[in-house]
Amino acid sequence: MQSLASAKEALKAELDHVRQGAEYYQSLVVALEEALAKLEGFVEPEDEEMMSQTPRPPKRSVVAPKKAAKRGRPAKSAVGGRLPPTGMDFWLKLISDEPKSASDILNAAVSVLGIDPNEEQLKKLSQRQTYALNTLVKENKIADSGARRTRRFFVRGMSEARH
Repeated sequence: MQSLASAKEALKAELDHVRQGAEYYQSLVVALEEALAKLEGFVEPEDEEMMSQTPRPPKRSVVAPKKAAKRGRPAKSAVGGRLPPTGMDFWLKLISDEPKSASDILNAAVSVLGIDPNEEQLKKLSQRQTYALNTLVKENKIADSGARRTRRFFVRGMSEARH
């Protein structure tokens, strides 16, 4: 019988707790309703303007819709001007039967072009040179010896490569 009595007491305690919670929330409802009633008496200038205007359909935008962004990285503009064209013939003319390093050929290219390249232009010119020299070697128009920093480029037979 003792368990029945303790269950009764537990239920009474729970009921008291719920009633207290209900009273708390009821008083909170009353307080919030009073605050809202006080605020409804005030009208802000923006609200007056909106209330006095007649409803209109939304205006259509005259501005053209934005185009979807292109994928990939954005193109870099050459600071200080564009580089002149440098085709395979340009690089071929800089190479002689005397072996030259890639940096010597690059310096000769800058001299022939007559430019004072900035860092970005020098990087671009170096990229063009790397592609051109590797292609010319593959096509057997020039020869190379060594590897990496000791790699030298030269023409085996001047008359064969130029014509």
